Amino acid sequence: MTVYLDSTYVIRRLLGVGQASEFWGKWDKAYASVLMRTECFRAANLLRLNGKLDDAGRARLGSWIETVCSTVVQLPVTDEIMHRAAGSFPVTIGTLQAIHLATMQELESVHRVRCALASSDEGLVQAAKALGFSAAEEVPVAAGRKSDDARNSDAK
Repeated sequence: MTVYLDSTYVIRRLLGVGQASEFWGKWDKAYASVLMRTECFRAANLLRLNGKLDDAGRARLGSWIETVCSTVVQLPVTDEIMHRAAGSFPVTIGTLQAIHLATMQELESVHRVRCALASSDEGLVQAAKALGFSAAEEVPVAAGRKSDDARNSDAK
């Protein structure tokens, strides 16, 4: 399976939050926006500042984020993607969600690569499905509530 990774999914898997995933790392190819790395590090830094990670945990998480990023094809945020993200979507989504969906659409229309979305953001998964994309895994009910500190502060 070819997947598009969202930072909410990556952080939750790296921290072992929620149910264990048989799917994690078993994809054929993974893509992400270059934003994923920044979003993951923002979440890691906020977890540290909020006392949910100590220094060693933050360093370990940073190393894991770098490992994931080194194995994923990272797509730049181009003018075309930003133009597409500024357009209309079939459901209400935030700016970062729109950029991720526009990246998936660009990947499909320009590079002929169709991805399943791996995200713990229920709103992003629902928007992707409304656009005809599939979810790599079903989002657990409690996981998709946009509880991630970085997503809450940046998505609106």
